[in-house]
Amino acid sequence: MRIIVVDDESVILGREMECIRRVEPTAKIEGFLNAMQALRYVKSNPVDVAFLDVMMPEISGIDLAKEMKRFSPNLNVIFATAFNHLYKEAMELHASGYIVKPIDEDQVRRELSDLRRPVAVERSPLFVRAFGDFEVFYENQPVMFRYMKSKELFAYLIDRHGTMVESDTLLTVLWGGETDYSNFFYQVRKDLRDTLRQYGCDDILLSRRGAMGVATDKINCDYYEWLKGTPEGINAYHGQYMRQYDWAEMTWVGIEGKTTIWEE
Repeated sequence: MRIIVVDDESVILGREMECIRRVEPTAKIEGFLNAMQALRYVKSNPVDVAFLDVMMPEISGIDLAKEMKRFSPNLNVIFATAFNHLYKEAMELHASGYIVKPIDEDQVRRELSDLRRPVAVERSPLFVRAFGDFEVFYENQPVMFRYMKSKELFAYLIDRHGTMVESDTLLTVLWGGETDYSNFFYQVRKDLRDTLRQYGCDDILLSRRGAMGVATDKINCDYYEWLKGTPEGINAYHGQYMRQYDWAEMTWVGIEGKTTIWEE
């Protein structure tokens, strides 16, 4: 997803960009203090979503949105402002959303999940099977990892469904918290990334200092389809979930509980 943020106050711009980045860590995000620079950027670059401050000195966010839409008709505009009274005028532009400052992650997540013009997401060609034995496939062929722990690490990140998991937690899951495995853990992480990179899919891994996660919107996974309630996901479940890993039992219990409710 390609996002721009426009606000004439540098501190607010920085906060808003960081907030959006936490919600969409894989997005390309550009920030602008100057509205005219933002307009020039939209003229020459594809943009999916624009977060625009309404009250700016050189041009209002509403007028800026009108100009941007001349060059990018499918642009999703989300206004961010401290002024409620401009809502009607903003909506007359068929804006995608309207956020009252200060923006927070819940507001951003809500607006990005319900865009007026949904953004097509490029999914990884990998298929991750979580039901039954955990397995990873590329073009119907199993992906081979150097270490079994690399595969288990990937399985746990899939299980956590996008949550950034601290290294200490991963050590506990993989080796019961034994610190002697810290060096091996580094090799396992590297093997996981290197293996996915061989298939051009390492962008599904997210990382920050001391933590890892996965970009769920880029992964084809039967469990993720089940979570969405799609027929494909529901039909893929036959009572087993990552059965080779003991730590997966808690998730399996939750799946069983919800499946029982659906069947009643």
